Amino acid sequence: MVGRLLLLARGQVRVRVTGASLPRFLNACARHGITLRRMKRTAWNEMYATLSVADFRALWRHMGRTGCRVHIVRRRGAPFVAARLRPRYALWGGFFALMLLCWILHAHIWSIETNISAALPEGEIMRQLDALGVHIGARRSAIDTGRIRWKMLQLQPDMTFFSLNIQGNRLTVEAYGEAPPSELLDQSAVTKVVAARDGVVRRILAQEGQPVVKAGDAVSVGDTLISGLVPPTREEGNYHLTHGRGEVEAYTAYHTARARALTTEKKTYTGKVRRQYALVFGNKRLNLYFGSGISSSTCDKIIETKTLWLSDSVVFPISLVKQTYVFYETETVTQTADEVRVDMISRALGDIAAGMDGRITGHEETLAEQAGAAVLRLSADAVEQIGVEAVDDSTIPEKEPEEDAGAQ
Repeated sequence: MVGRLLLLARGQVRVRVTGASLPRFLNACARHGITLRRMKRTAWNEMYATLSVADFRALWRHMGRTGCRVHIVRRRGAPFVAARLRPRYALWGGFFALMLLCWILHAHIWSIETNISAALPEGEIMRQLDALGVHIGARRSAIDTGRIRWKMLQLQPDMTFFSLNIQGNRLTVEAYGEAPPSELLDQSAVTKVVAARDGVVRRILAQEGQPVVKAGDAVSVGDTLISGLVPPTREEGNYHLTHGRGEVEAYTAYHTARARALTTEKKTYTGKVRRQYALVFGNKRLNLYFGSGISSSTCDKIIETKTLWLSDSVVFPISLVKQTYVFYETETVTQTADEVRVDMISRALGDIAAGMDGRITGHEETLAEQAGAAVLRLSADAVEQIGVEAVDDSTIPEKEPEEDAGAQ
């Protein structure tokens, strides 16, 4: 199969040879190294054979003494196809333009996708990548993924994983990390547990350290609940310092006030829709409409982008952007305080619950209308864990000097 393709690439000629001296013709071909293939003798003075283009040209120099004539029956192969296409300049121009387009598509990055965790600043990361040469239109060969990965991990201390994956002319940025952790106390440090909120102690569970409050005690923010100074457990024992830790559950109370306007604007869609289109070539945008965009004060704006692509790894640097404007009219709607009561209470309780390590056990509220607004005042009772660790600066008390046995 490979040999046949090579013969077609060099070109082949099918000929008909006629004459009374066919043996003399065959001897001349053998003597001068001319290869005949697929020979077929159809009469005593006629035969068919296939030659390469080079052998056919050499044959004409040795035909004079054979007494035979050679007639071309068929031409096959790349040289003859190229000769037929040579006058078609538009076709050749289109072919070379297609080759150039394929090279541009393959050699440059035309699509960038991101998969960046919410804990990292995506905008800042993309600006840093742009400064390092990673952007739409960048040459693939100029992107050193190893060097860029090392540099990004230096620029973003909170980043735990970073990679650039290039597939065809598409690039995917993956970055994961976590928000900077709050400062943790040394596990070998002397600490105590203090109250983070005012409340009444319900239950105390000391894992290490000495509890200094009991159930039913009222505590304020900053009060010591579990001390890192532990008294001796036997008569001849000694005080010692430890890393106090534990949980202190307490009854707490929250008070909040909210206001909400009772007059709001409601959208009523008119059915009028307007569309605008634009073409994006790489980083350049060509608007297919006159003027600027439409103000979004009286309409909803929906943007759709469609990119021309051949496969998952090959995309064209051309995108069609469609902007759809759906127009509406505003209508003033007035509600009563009772109509917004449930929603206001639900939102207030949700905000309180989101900021505590516990649960809400009950609430009381008052709702009134004042100056066109619903004013909510809410008090909530909760049970939550209020103990947090803090540095304990306690010191071991000195022992009292023993009285001399002979003292009077």
